[in-house]
Amino acid sequence: MQFKVSKESIVSLASDCIVLTLTEDKDTVRGLAQQVDEKMEHRISHLIADREITGSFGEVTILHTWGKIPAKRVLVLGLGKEEKLTIARARAAFAIAARKAQDIGVRELTVAVTQKYKDLWNPVDLGQAVVEGIMLGVYKINSFKTTNTSENMLERILVTVDGISLDAVQAGVDRGLVFAESQNFARELTNLPANYLTPTILAAKAKEVAKETHLEVDILDHEQLEELNMGALLAVAKGSIEAPRMIVLKYIGAPDCKDVIGYIGKGITFDAGGIQIKPDKDMDEMKGDMAGAATVLATMKAIGTLKPHINIIAVIPAAENMVSGSAVHPGDVITSYSGKTIEIKHTDAEGRLILADAISYAKFLGATKLVDVATLTGSVISALGDQFSGVFANDPQWLKEFREAAKISGEKIWELPLDDGYEELIESDIADLKNDAGRPAGAVQGGMFLKVFADETPWIHVDIAGTSESSKTKDLHAKGATGVMVRTLIALAIRFGGN
Repeated sequence: MQFKVSKESIVSLASDCIVLTLTEDKDTVRGLAQQVDEKMEHRISHLIADREITGSFGEVTILHTWGKIPAKRVLVLGLGKEEKLTIARARAAFAIAARKAQDIGVRELTVAVTQKYKDLWNPVDLGQAVVEGIMLGVYKINSFKTTNTSENMLERILVTVDGISLDAVQAGVDRGLVFAESQNFARELTNLPANYLTPTILAAKAKEVAKETHLEVDILDHEQLEELNMGALLAVAKGSIEAPRMIVLKYIGAPDCKDVIGYIGKGITFDAGGIQIKPDKDMDEMKGDMAGAATVLATMKAIGTLKPHINIIAVIPAAENMVSGSAVHPGDVITSYSGKTIEIKHTDAEGRLILADAISYAKFLGATKLVDVATLTGSVISALGDQFSGVFANDPQWLKEFREAAKISGEKIWELPLDDGYEELIESDIADLKNDAGRPAGAVQGGMFLKVFADETPWIHVDIAGTSESSKTKDLHAKGATGVMVRTLIALAIRFGGN
């Protein structure tokens, strides 16, 4: 998809379709929309007067211009009530508009970024939001069909500016392309069937990203993991014929800086639950249990492109959690890379095990601040549904930085507790800690467990079990993987690096 920023007026552009916006509490069109309306003999105003166009959020009305202006169609996009309008809602609205335009066969779409938004948002942020909304909105899931699956696809987007800086909007467009392409890359990985994305293949894709963006890369194989005593990761992988990998990517953009962010992503490329096997219903969705790994890998792809003034180490533990005669048993005691012993109370609480070794290894490699991202618990879905990602933190200042990054990206997070009173949930009679304590506070159990391995290092755990997949096409998301947290992690790196 090609993007171009221009000062040409939408009134005179010969585009397949132009987008005009309308808020719900305005019963008249203004600015460029008014100019188009006048050329079209006030047809838009008549529809507004008849309440056939209301401006409600996500409302899309397609009008043919019948030669009144050079553009073939006008798409009137509702932004909802003006007092509720945020840049996140605008991003989502543009996603809806772009998807509708693509569905009706539009190849070239024109969007105006005008003076009326200048007082609401920075033009860089607005340009970025427009691009992100369009690219995320029209994303389509991977297809393995052998029949002809040709579909309508948007090819060109023209962003016209009126009354604001073209250079600022262009900067936002350029950044938005990187953010959106990276999030779509995470979606692509997460949507892949497990036979197309084993730990070995995931490691190969990490090498491709590193080569493309000039990152350092190190892939630890089974033998190296044994030499390093990565007992938690190895225990999870025992039941599968697929060998585990520990994937490490490094970006050193501020060699004079002592701070190093460690991004850790859970990479269970298929999760059958181990010996305590999952129910068969919806088990096919467990191909997406590596969404955290996809998030981190996609983030590093963006970091390597944007080159912020920051140092980042990404650690991705990759394995399958399968059922076999060699699989780890409930009741086993294993020794993690940190040296701490863990009693396996449930083999389907495997994500925290591989993350434990990854967190410890990230610290060993020099990470001074940590963020791990994982589809960790069904419990967080019970608590927060599919709207908010659950967040746990051991350091208020680091959490504040993360909150600001999430605010910039528009991704919703909600802090859950790590109170000392929950420590009994991870206490074991025979080991340093256990990996499961039954149903109560399941998401908190995961956070308390990982906190032990983060120790005093500022750390954030993001449980995306509820937000990593969308059950239907809505707003920014197509049905399937969402690529959630990619834009937040990129924004955190840029913000923390002062770029």
